[in-house]
Amino acid sequence: MSWPEVETALKQGRRTVVFACGSIEQHGPHLPLVTDTLFGDVLSARVAERMRGVLTGPTLPLGVSPHHMSFPGTITLSAPTFTKVVAEYIESLASHGFENVLVIPSHGGNFGPLGDLLHQTGGRIGTARFIPYTGLQAFIKAMTEVGNRDGVSSAVSGSHAGEAETSIMLAMRPDLVDLAAAVPGYLGHFDDETADRLFEGGTAALSEMGVLGDPRPADAERGVRYLRSLTDLLVTHFETEIQR
Repeated sequence: MSWPEVETALKQGRRTVVFACGSIEQHGPHLPLVTDTLFGDVLSARVAERMRGVLTGPTLPLGVSPHHMSFPGTITLSAPTFTKVVAEYIESLASHGFENVLVIPSHGGNFGPLGDLLHQTGGRIGTARFIPYTGLQAFIKAMTEVGNRDGVSSAVSGSHAGEAETSIMLAMRPDLVDLAAAVPGYLGHFDDETADRLFEGGTAALSEMGVLGDPRPADAERGVRYLRSLTDLLVTHFETEIQR
């Protein structure tokens, strides 16, 4: 959009914006570094399409990714830097007259910092309401349930560059997926102890290729259903919160 188009939208009463927070980080040997940012572009566009009158803001391309820094190409922000950038992004939107800012974390490492920012601000930044989605476990569950219905186990679906993310990329940008390079990664149980290993030792502590799951059974049609399930989850959350 051009600035006159944004001005017109505001005059028409369109005062809600949604944007995503992605990352530039390794996603195994078969997916691009920009996977989470592309994922954010698609999720925010789908949410805006479902919610009447909502505009989309550009996805933040950098996130909190220290646990992937052993893999070349990954770029990370510290959590304080990330939340400051998000807050100033929202302050800019508020200064133009936007009243509700919906934020989607399309990278797992961004959920916690967004939750911290919500707690710190009480859900208001500048003159705008700050409404992030922070339910990481529900987000993951919305995908694993789709895979489970197709006989894909949670271990194979994975939490990073596994079947789920690869299926989503096949649905969004198949030209950027190199299935010939896909290899299975960590397929063990993912509990609190495993999470501690991940965040203390980095992803490489679990998988030398940076994969949590098995991307080889990925399927574009299932990727569409993953996206639909996540869109339903996000729209329900945002519509509920806006009405509070």
